[in-house]
Amino acid sequence: MTFRTPLLLIAAAAGPATAQINPAPPAALAPPAAPTSGTRAGDIVVNMHDIEIAAVAEQISRLTGRTLILDPQVRGTVNVTSATPLSSDGVWELFQSVLRVHGFAAVRTGRAWRIVPQAEAVREAPGSSTGQQVTSRLVRLRNVSPETAARVFRPLVAQFGSIEPLTNPNAIVVTDYADNIARIERLAAALDGGRGPSFEAISLRLASAKDVGAALKTLWGEGDTAPRIAIDERSNILLVRGDARAVAEARRMADRMDLPGGATPTTRVFRLRNADAESVTAVLSGLLGGQTQSNNPIAQTLSGGSRFGSSINTLGSIGAGATGTGATNTLATGSNGSTLANAAAALTGSGSGSSSSGSLGSMAQSLGSSQSATSTGFSTPDLAVQSAPELNAIVVRGTPAALAQIQPLIDQLDVRRPQVMIEAAIVEVTADTAEALGVQFGLGNGLPGVDGAVSSFSNIGTPLTTILTTLGTPIGTLASASGFSGAISSGDTFQLLVQALGSSTKANLLSTPSVTTLDNQAAEIVVGQNVPFRTGSYTSQTGGTIAPFTTIERKDVGLTLRIIPRVHEGDVVRLDVSQEVSSLVGAVTGAADLITNRRAIQTTVLADDGQTIVLGGLISDDRTNTKSQVPVLGDIPILGNAFKSRQLQQTRRTLFVFLRPSILRDATAVANASAAKYARVRSAEAQLDDRSSLLLDPPKARLSVELSGVY
Repeated sequence: MTFRTPLLLIAAAAGPATAQINPAPPAALAPPAAPTSGTRAGDIVVNMHDIEIAAVAEQISRLTGRTLILDPQVRGTVNVTSATPLSSDGVWELFQSVLRVHGFAAVRTGRAWRIVPQAEAVREAPGSSTGQQVTSRLVRLRNVSPETAARVFRPLVAQFGSIEPLTNPNAIVVTDYADNIARIERLAAALDGGRGPSFEAISLRLASAKDVGAALKTLWGEGDTAPRIAIDERSNILLVRGDARAVAEARRMADRMDLPGGATPTTRVFRLRNADAESVTAVLSGLLGGQTQSNNPIAQTLSGGSRFGSSINTLGSIGAGATGTGATNTLATGSNGSTLANAAAALTGSGSGSSSSGSLGSMAQSLGSSQSATSTGFSTPDLAVQSAPELNAIVVRGTPAALAQIQPLIDQLDVRRPQVMIEAAIVEVTADTAEALGVQFGLGNGLPGVDGAVSSFSNIGTPLTTILTTLGTPIGTLASASGFSGAISSGDTFQLLVQALGSSTKANLLSTPSVTTLDNQAAEIVVGQNVPFRTGSYTSQTGGTIAPFTTIERKDVGLTLRIIPRVHEGDVVRLDVSQEVSSLVGAVTGAADLITNRRAIQTTVLADDGQTIVLGGLISDDRTNTKSQVPVLGDIPILGNAFKSRQLQQTRRTLFVFLRPSILRDATAVANASAAKYARVRSAEAQLDDRSSLLLDPPKARLSVELSGVY
């Protein structure tokens, strides 16, 4: 009687050996010992017939050194034969194949292996494993949709396995034996194209991206092989993603549809933060070559010129005619004589009519011209541009491509312009010195016979000579109004009169006007008086009354500074300067009207930021020597002084004009400059309490050693 052998494993010492089935009772059969360290690879032969899977697992555990845990559901008999010797790893792989045939799987848990049914192995599949183990893996797709891939590969997955599509990311999740998943990955790579998707941005010049994109989507539909299309309406661009052939076909079709008349015009309003809308519009017109178009009603409404232009222009015509002043100080009604003209004359502070050169008339004309100016605009074949001055905005209507082209230009023009603070210093030092000495005498009968001496001055009030003359004192009739006068007589036959006068006038004039303006913008500051000058006179007769009239013209007398700064690269400022200082002169004999001193400079200079530059000046030293004498006798040494009178006068004048520009690029610089000027005003206010005497404590020199201290 022959017994069934449960398991025969032979470890050959020298070479491969064949398995033999020796009859023996099952109870007496002991499982072979685990292979020793001397067992070589390829020396295990497996021959199993109708062996319980639990017994097989026990022997495999001893041969491979692995700890195996069998699930209670793992039952059955095994039949397997190896024709060639196997290593321990080969035996383990053979055991996994046996488990796979019987619906079981080995799942690693820590250092142990659990033998479980395949259905449970799916839920416990490790992230990475060998070909005989159950695992789950993410297979990414680039072109094929995950739903299509799942439908194609589902028949290839084992019955206990699963395959699920994912839309984000574009992939499928497969749970199966590792070798089967590897086969599915190879098939998915072949089905997915291998090259990956292509991306391209198709820019349309004439057609609308929205319309072309809709047409392409309708043409391709929503299939798996259709390219994906995104639309960027702002830049009028189509974004296409797909395989290279589909992307090339999309570009070809888009080029065919990019024809004139296809783009839908849109309207945008660009609000400017720093620049002037009309200036930017003028620059764009010159750059794009646009032609001026008629202003549309909307722009005319925004400009508002019709509401204020006529009234302000009427105000600007105040005093346009040569209205005159009569002896009764009333206004004559000329061509534009009206209540408005009377009000304007009252506002100017004049009791007489004046010409339009007054500051009020010029200001009104300037306001009228600025308010009545209509908004500017231009048009090109692709767009129309219109400025809205009161909103400081630019309205643009055109194709998306044209709008995308003009937007960066507007952004680059709408930048904060730097401001320039110009500080001027007008320094004038004048010294007048004069001395006069004269001796007069008379011989003969009937002379006054006056003796005495008088010192009289007319610069501090009524001179003493005037008082003496009023009182009838004889010396008052001989003494001069200013200076020393001495009289010596001998009866009424000899009279000697000596007169001497010395005068000195020193002037130290310092004016520091300052003005702040925008870069490349004209600025003007006037500090002075508006003085009337006679221009003519005439008379008019009404009935039997003759009324004299005098025409006048008002001019500014004082300090005037006009300047245009231009900031260049490197913080260099170009200055177009017109500076004038004028003043009234006292009454001059023979003058028909008022006389003014005038000092003016007109020049163009370059100066660095914060640098002081001299515009110009004058240094003069005038000397006048006047001598009156009796011929021959006046030339006699020493004695000749009794026969002559001398006067020596010297005038020295030093005048220079300095200028310092300071660039104010941001709000911080503007605030610092304002704070510095306000501190200067407070310092001047504090000096008002200085009650020191000018005669006892004369003021010292004002000019500092450093040039910057002048401002």
